[in-house]
Amino acid sequence: MKHWGIRLRVLLVALAPVMAFGIAGGVWMVLHRLAELESSLIERGRATARQVAATADYGIFSGNTDALVSLIEAARREPDVSGIMVSSRDGDLAVSGGVLSPEAYLPGRRAAGLALVELDHALMFVEPIVRSAVLDESDVFDGLGEPVTDRQPIGWVLVEVSRARVEAMKVDFILTSAGVIAAALMLASVFAFRISRTVTGPVREVSQAVRRIGDGDLSVRLPVSGGGSLRVLAEGVNGMAERLLRARDELEARIADATRQLRSRTDEAERANHAKSRFLAAASHDLRQPMHALGLFVAELAERLRGSEHRTLIRQIEESVGAMEDLLDALLDMSKLDAGGVTVRRSHFPLQPMLSRIVDDFAADALQRGLRLKLRATPLWVESDPLLLERIMINLLSNAVRYTQRGGVLVCVRRRGQDAVIEVRDSGPGIPAEAHDMIFEEFYQLQNPARARGQGLGLGLAIVRRLSGLLGHDVAIRSRAQHGSIFSVSVPCVAPPVGDVAEMEPAALPASLSLFVIVIDDDPGSRNSVAGLLQSWGCDVLCAPNLSEARDAIRLRERSPALILCDFRLAAVASGIDVLDALLAEQGGEIAGALVTGDTDPQVRRLAAARGYPVLHKPVRPARLRALVQQAVARQQNPVS
Repeated sequence: MKHWGIRLRVLLVALAPVMAFGIAGGVWMVLHRLAELESSLIERGRATARQVAATADYGIFSGNTDALVSLIEAARREPDVSGIMVSSRDGDLAVSGGVLSPEAYLPGRRAAGLALVELDHALMFVEPIVRSAVLDESDVFDGLGEPVTDRQPIGWVLVEVSRARVEAMKVDFILTSAGVIAAALMLASVFAFRISRTVTGPVREVSQAVRRIGDGDLSVRLPVSGGGSLRVLAEGVNGMAERLLRARDELEARIADATRQLRSRTDEAERANHAKSRFLAAASHDLRQPMHALGLFVAELAERLRGSEHRTLIRQIEESVGAMEDLLDALLDMSKLDAGGVTVRRSHFPLQPMLSRIVDDFAADALQRGLRLKLRATPLWVESDPLLLERIMINLLSNAVRYTQRGGVLVCVRRRGQDAVIEVRDSGPGIPAEAHDMIFEEFYQLQNPARARGQGLGLGLAIVRRLSGLLGHDVAIRSRAQHGSIFSVSVPCVAPPVGDVAEMEPAALPASLSLFVIVIDDDPGSRNSVAGLLQSWGCDVLCAPNLSEARDAIRLRERSPALILCDFRLAAVASGIDVLDALLAEQGGEIAGALVTGDTDPQVRRLAAARGYPVLHKPVRPARLRALVQQAVARQQNPVS
């Protein structure tokens, strides 16, 4: 009943009392009528028995059987009387008529007080025959006689009444009553159904209207008719729908206005993002140019003043320039990541060359700090973006070298399932567990409230997290205070190509480099800074701002260079890659070419890698430049046959 609708509930309320009273009344009426029929049968049988007993005394007294037979035949004309028997005082049969049951023929005297015998198919009524007062009076003329005082029965009358007709009447009455009750209940049901439709119809209309309103059809309205609560309810629903319609229209207008504002702001944000990207590209190139020249000028100055009393001042200038370069790199990297300017390009490559190159870049810094920097060789190949993965490892190794005061730093690779886990382990001060998550936030640094320049900017690990999320690599940390740290990066492993040969490590080279180098750069400061540093190392340097002047200078020297350093973005139409392609094709022989650029777009590095040109990003660290020159010397000393 909990889930019944209002119509079923109204029907139940209307039908339940009618059905209860109708059935109860019908049952009572049937039972009452059946009892009346039974009582009427008993009364008729008893009356017949008494009537026969009252008139049979003379026939018994006088022994006149003909009178008794006539009496019985007359009594048998009564309805339902099937048989009558008259017997003497001792129970001897005097006369009988009709059909009697075997139970009627009982020998001997009748029991006193036995007036009714009930059988399955009949009723037997027993009445005593008593001598009447007329027969008991003495002869008035017989003075000798004595009055008779014996009032004992002189005989018995047994009347048997059949139940057949009454039972048939009972069955007919029961069937008739059942039909009448059923018809009455059916009429009551039809009436209740019509009443329920009349009562629940408006309510169901309200329910359907509310459901349609809930489904969003706010145009639905209910007809308002009649009076009372249903009218109030219909008016209330209509008013609610009208208010909801107005509210929806107002909300849609607000949403449309907010959408227009959001679209406008989105367009502004996109324009600002494009402007930011253009600014980053310009700033990346324009800021790196003077930093590149400054760093190389300082390196050249350090070479020229080696062993002088100004060495301390030179070292301080070098540290300041290095800090500025780190700050510039970190800020530009973060800005580029925020602007969404980093595109992932995955490939299969070996880890060992990349890790060797990174460790070599930090070897001088680690040696200066008195640290042991070691790389454990690995044959594993991985699938990732080599440039972005290299940037992650540079940041991790930079932090390890910067914050380790004594001991050493180890770079190793372990195979774990389908991944290669690259680990950077240091013996530094360690990181407390509560700071493991905070160190990956921007500008967060442990134990550096004064923002000391030598402790970095606090962006290295933030860049690591951004890049690892972009690549889908897991970065983990295991560290305790005063127990060092282990940073790990999990990269998917791939099978190495067939016939892969491991790189041979170059042999040790002399400190003095004698090499013919051509430097092509349209910025005089950058060009002169590179030339000055190379000359301080003993190189023969030729500078040119473009391809045509470089060709003329080479023609005048009548000598092929061993190394050509070319800027990627030149004032001329041709790019640095085009210049290198042209010069190497003209000169032939074993000539090394490299790009020096302030553009950090990964596409530049991919284009250079496709031609086999290494890329040095401005500001170029002197150690990277020296390593490149050493490779050129080794190539000159050991030409490929």
